[in-house]
This record gives sequence, structure tokens and C-alpha cells, in this order.
Amino acid sequence: MTRVLDGQAGLRLRWVEDITACTTLFVPHDWSQYVSPPRVLVRLTPRGATPADSPRGLSVASPLRVGEMTDALEAAAALYELARGAVQREHARMALHALRDLLVGALLAGERRRTLFGLGDGHGMVVDFRAGEIASSLQQAELLSRPLQLVDPQRAPEAVSWPGTTHTLRLSTLLWGMTHALVDQGVSPRTINGRYQLVRPPEGAALSRPSTSRLVTAWTQRAMSAGEAAAAGRLSAFEVLWFLSTALALGIAVPAARPQAGTTPA
Repeated sequence: MTRVLDGQAGLRLRWVEDITACTTLFVPHDWSQYVSPPRVLVRLTPRGATPADSPRGLSVASPLRVGEMTDALEAAAALYELARGAVQREHARMALHALRDLLVGALLAGERRRTLFGLGDGHGMVVDFRAGEIASSLQQAELLSRPLQLVDPQRAPEAVSWPGTTHTLRLSTLLWGMTHALVDQGVSPRTINGRYQLVRPPEGAALSRPSTSRLVTAWTQRAMSAGEAAAAGRLSAFEVLWFLSTALALGIAVPAARPQAGTTPA
């Protein structure tokens, strides 16, 4: 029946023989094999039987009537688009996290060379770690929101050009923007143990989140762990850990000096 309906009735789906190219799979109702998203499962359940529990996909009674098949294919097409969007957002989130890790790692390692980062689709950016400046084919807002396809970083040539306009970004501002984006996306930060203190306030881009100013004031006055800082700033430990990792990379937070033997910390 799916062959007969191929491309008919305005359906966006077409019949294909290659299972790896399928967006929709019709399977028995008790199918237990894993099918990776964004492909959609349509479980064929004998009429009168109870559909098997499934966290994802559709269930239709078999044998199917023509109208039911059309409805199932239309629903599957809609689900596929939703799932594909979710997968793309997840890949973009992972790529953004990986790009931030590369930038932070380079800063912590004392990198001073100009480095070219490929971002996919002909886009890229050259980071001058010594000056803290970036030449990018994307504006910051677009860089933070579009799906990225990272290419291994390499030494930047003397001259780099992209089609269109080249945008000048600040490395520190971009890192705070990445930090806020990953917080908003719910990406878990890495745990940072120990006590730290801010040696100078961050730039304005870091202060856009609620209570961040309170956090900065408290953390500049005394050394605290991430948990203590969260309580002082009335923020979640989740947000504070992201803040601290960026502050450490930018050199505005430092580990607290250990008290000498025989002294009592203030």
C-alpha cells in the first residue's frame, strides 16, 4: 500500500528500498530493536490487541485501510520533522560545547598563536589568543544559534577571507555568550572543587543574568567554593560552575591561597 501511495495525496514521503534512507519504518507491534532518531517507527498492531508500550513512534491497527495509511504517513512526516529538529539542536549544542572547550583549553594552556577554527558551510573564525580578538564570518548571535560543524583547528595563515562580511568579536565576550547559551540549553557543567576568588570584576557581558552582580560582589570580597558562592549569589550551583569555569579561563578568578600552618583563615 505504501508503494501505491508513493507521492500521492500531497504526501511528502516516498517509498524507498534502502532501509538506511528511510524516515519512517513500519514494524510489528512488539518490535524491540533500537532505531536511531530522527527516524519514526509506526507499529502495526492487530485489531483488538493492546499496543505495546513505546516511548516513541506511532501505533496503527492492522490490516490498514487506505485512509488510515494516509493518516499514518502524514503523522509520521510531522513527527520526523520534529525529531530532526531536535537532533539538529542537540548536535549544535554539542558542537558549541566542544568549541567552547577548545577555546578554554587554549587559554588555560597559554596559547598565543593565531588559530583557525572551521565552523562548517564555508564559515570559520580566526582567534588571536594574544590580543583576545576574533575575525569571524559569522556575527556572535548567529554563531551561538546556528548548527556548527567543527573542523580540527589549525595554524591560521597570514590572510584569511570569507565570502561576505568579516565580523570582529572579542574572545572574552564570545566565551560569556557561549556560557549563557549552554546554561540556557541545560548542558551540565563540569564539577570544580576548591575555593576561588575573583581578582577583578568580569565585563558587562557576564552580568546579564539575574543575581550575577550579587555573586560578583560577594566573590570579590572573599574566597568561596562553588557551593558557597551559589548561596551568596542566590544562584544555582549549575550556573555558578559555568560562571567559574569561564572566569578561570579568562584569568579573573584564581584559586584561594592556602593558609600557612599555624594560621587561622579570616
